[in-house]
Amino acid sequence: SSGINAEYGIAKGLAAQDALTYIKAPGCDDLRPVCNVFEEMNKMETIKSHQENYGTKKSKPAPKPKRAPAKTTFKRQELKADTNAAKQTTPAPTLVNFQLLKQKYVGHNNEGELIQTFNPAGTGPKRTCVLIVQGHVFKGDGATDKIARDVASKEAIIYFEKNPPQFVQKMKDKTAREPIYDREDPDDYVNLLYCKAWKFAVELTKDHNQVYVRKQNLAFVLKIYGPDQNIDNAEVVAMASGAKIISPEYMSPDGFSINDCGGESLCIRAFRRYLVNQLISLSKGYKETIFRRNPFGRIMMKEGYKFVFVTNCSPMGDAKNFDAQFYNALKNKQFFNVKHDGSELKTDVLKKKEKKGPGPRVPFDTSKCGMLHQYRKMALDHVPDQCVVPEPDLQPFLSPIAAPSAKLALRNVVGFQGALLSTLIDNIYFSEFYVGRAFDDVAMARALYGRLQGSKFPAGVSIKVPEIHRLTWKPSRMADKTTIYGFAWCEGCHLDVIRADIGSVIEMIKPADISSISEDMLRAYDSREIKSASPSQFCSYNYYEAFTELLKALSKTVESYSKLKKSAATYQAAKQAVYNAFQQKGLGKWPKKTIIPNF
Repeated sequence: SSGINAEYGIAKGLAAQDALTYIKAPGCDDLRPVCNVFEEMNKMETIKSHQENYGTKKSKPAPKPKRAPAKTTFKRQELKADTNAAKQTTPAPTLVNFQLLKQKYVGHNNEGELIQTFNPAGTGPKRTCVLIVQGHVFKGDGATDKIARDVASKEAIIYFEKNPPQFVQKMKDKTAREPIYDREDPDDYVNLLYCKAWKFAVELTKDHNQVYVRKQNLAFVLKIYGPDQNIDNAEVVAMASGAKIISPEYMSPDGFSINDCGGESLCIRAFRRYLVNQLISLSKGYKETIFRRNPFGRIMMKEGYKFVFVTNCSPMGDAKNFDAQFYNALKNKQFFNVKHDGSELKTDVLKKKEKKGPGPRVPFDTSKCGMLHQYRKMALDHVPDQCVVPEPDLQPFLSPIAAPSAKLALRNVVGFQGALLSTLIDNIYFSEFYVGRAFDDVAMARALYGRLQGSKFPAGVSIKVPEIHRLTWKPSRMADKTTIYGFAWCEGCHLDVIRADIGSVIEMIKPADISSISEDMLRAYDSREIKSASPSQFCSYNYYEAFTELLKALSKTVESYSKLKKSAATYQAAKQAVYNAFQQKGLGKWPKKTIIPNF
């Protein structure tokens, strides 16, 4: 069929009308039209109406005549519509599948015989890529050659995971870390305590994806009952891991998000929730609890109980502000490479350093020792550390969250039970701190209590001096890499896996067809998108809900969260005294909260 007219659109419509008349004729039932004739006829009427008014409107006077824009044809309209639809349905490509395919199934020297071809012409907006890997052919389509190759690589990975080919490159398992320094359990009490806590953490997280429960900054609170030096009397009651803080845009006054997801801060949150659970058990008449009532009705902790704090690294902040270069020069002589049994650990790297001799000496700046530190808002090249001294030129890059070292020093004065529980029970302190990895005894003591000694505090309030022990037993060769995820647990609550940048428990999208794929191949799929987020049971709001349940059980008055905190007058006075002590000694000003809880 054909149509003749000065305009292409009308000519196309006339041809379509002629074709429709021909197709409706008897004997043409088997014909299949190439385009939708009815749609083309409707468009033809629109073109006719535009054609009748063509050239009737006068253009505005201009210094130079401008060419009128070309009219959009049917073909261009359909192409534009298809492109928009593709943009709405196609997710953003990751473009990592091809690298994973080459790394595992092709090899560095092309042992897998990879052949890749592209369709140079393409069909419409799509490109086509064909990959031949070890004799298997995989095809992928996409808007560009890279996306098409990535789609084909994804199909190849899925196929080879279910049907292993002849050649498979051996890949390092970054999640499984076998103990190298000490394959046997230690025999001294200090390291046995850490060993028991570590095994408890491994057992508790073994059923979770290890990508989300890495133990990079692990902290424990252990309850010890009975005589010391007996490992059977120690029990883990709270545990947490993490090393990141929330993004500023996710901070909210409703108390649903956790701002500080560092291991020490999360562990103390979990410990407070444990104390609330124990008090609820006491109110219900259970005997298996650490609390009791004295003859006057005051709630007190039973005699013989104490709590200790265990962490696998020194807290960020002032505790890490020491002359690391001095200790690096003594690696073979001190605790850095000494096993728990006292024997030295020799490695090829250390032998090479011994031959080369010590490097150039850089003087250590002692002027910043004891200063308050804060978290960074984001990773910046010109901000040197995760916790930096709040100098004026760095203030725009710092978050209003104090470093863990400063928080531990504060709680060595006001207590680790928090403001709400201080209205019901006496202050609870950790009598001992067990710290692993390389750290300085002087810096640790200064960060926890030394910089606040000699300050003025309210009557009945003083800085506690805990014992500090060094851990030499190492469960693995190196610490896990820092991730955006953290986790927290306490006795009486389940394990929460928290995404630190939003401060909430998240549910990840995991397609059902990759349930049998290994963990190191998870990056090949769109499985890390957040499906939903919910408040953690250790967030301020849920902690307040549990505390109000306790108040109702004790027949106490229930008020708002902010009023309950203000009602702890002694606690707030001691807290303000700590703030003043830091400022009077010239150690910095405590960062002020930008968002105050209001619920």
